[in-house]
Amino acid sequence: MIGELRELTTLGGEMARRARAAGVLLVWRTQVRTMARVVVRKGRAEDTGISSISGHGVQVYTADHRTALASRDDFDGEKALALLDRVVATAHSGEALGLEASRAEELAPVSGEAVPETAAAFEDVDLPAVTRRLAELEAEIAGAVPGVTLQLSFTADLDAWRIFRSDGTDVLFAMPRAAVRVSATSGGSGPRHTLGAAVSRPDSRMLWDDATVAQFLRRATGAARLAMALPGAEPHPAGSFPLVIDYALAKGLAHEAFGHSSEADGFRSSVLAKDGRFRAGESVGAPHVSIVDEPVAGDHAWQPFAANGEPRGRATIVDHGKLRDALTDPWTAGRAGTRLTGAERAESYRSAPLPRMTNIRIEVDSPLPARGSFEDHGPEEVRDLLAGAGVFRRHARVAYLSGYSGGQANPATGDFVFQCKAIFGLGRDGITFHKPAIFSGSMFGALRSVREGFGPLLLDAIGTCGKWGQSVPSSGGSHWFLVLDPDPAVRLGGAEE
Repeated sequence: MIGELRELTTLGGEMARRARAAGVLLVWRTQVRTMARVVVRKGRAEDTGISSISGHGVQVYTADHRTALASRDDFDGEKALALLDRVVATAHSGEALGLEASRAEELAPVSGEAVPETAAAFEDVDLPAVTRRLAELEAEIAGAVPGVTLQLSFTADLDAWRIFRSDGTDVLFAMPRAAVRVSATSGGSGPRHTLGAAVSRPDSRMLWDDATVAQFLRRATGAARLAMALPGAEPHPAGSFPLVIDYALAKGLAHEAFGHSSEADGFRSSVLAKDGRFRAGESVGAPHVSIVDEPVAGDHAWQPFAANGEPRGRATIVDHGKLRDALTDPWTAGRAGTRLTGAERAESYRSAPLPRMTNIRIEVDSPLPARGSFEDHGPEEVRDLLAGAGVFRRHARVAYLSGYSGGQANPATGDFVFQCKAIFGLGRDGITFHKPAIFSGSMFGALRSVREGFGPLLLDAIGTCGKWGQSVPSSGGSHWFLVLDPDPAVRLGGAEE
């Protein structure tokens, strides 16, 4: 499939030549994407399939700063050139049509290729072999956690792009993504709880990699055991408490609250902007805390080039407590009063690019050590980390919010509402177990209350980010655990005392 994109060199050159003759800047986005999926329940395939899309999108930008976009579901040369002519005519009629003029940043020509070696294997995924492997893993998890109801799924997604511009830019890149997931539901006649776990790799053969499978089984059995235990757990009291959140919940906070609020196409209403301009330099968190978004090689949401062809940049959204970078594209950077970070992404060649995140994380200065792996740390080990760092000298008890089960934030106000998977009360006198509850409040209150981080950065919390009808992979994380001191603007729901 990547070969289809390599064959477009001559057509891309002709598209660029015709655009220059018409006095417009052309961005020609070509894409081929193949997605394989298997879902297994009770040892049998519940759903299998392979789907694919391919085609191109033509976007032009005129000297009077108007743009138009159209697409086709093929790579027919004559039809592509005819489509370009129609898009050019539309853009040149932009003023009469009422198209808004929007000045774009100057872009330097770029040439490059980024195709990981693992991409080739995605073109031949053996669905029957995947089905058998998932059934084996399901049986192993069920044997370890009797009574749990399981559903396992595997996805292999190869998303390949070639982007030409009429200034000579030509970049080719492929984004291989594979993931295995489990959904575990408690059994019995009472209330049921469903929890999930996942592992991702840029390799469609991940199910046959021993280290990857071992990590998945640890996460999956942990989720299954927790789901089975939750029906008997008590609610946690409501209020403001000292908290510990793990890296997955930290990713949710960074992504939903700060990430979306920093996307420059939303600055008419974002809490991080005033009069459409990014509030760079303003304090929004503790001085030892930063939030960074950038593509990470081998990551589920890795994207080396932006949808207009420029290299995807590193954006330090919060730099030691102060706003620094917005997520911008060539059309929003100038209006936002901040530098271009090449943050635009598009779900497909049919889509208009939008500023979006890739891998977003919360970092703290001088994180404290934690031995082994994240999966080695249950509530007892987390309590030991806190005791060793002297946290219990500040707080008699701390609420540990384990996992992330979704949530949202309001970019206009900075308020968030998230759900964890379970809560553990940690103290010198022992550990208590509680049902999950809503973690809510002000994103500024949460960021200024971060006190300590434990462990190295772990950035494999994966998900799907939706915006304006487009869905793209997302990922991120933080250090294994973050400690948040109590803040009146941050609350934990639960049983009122």
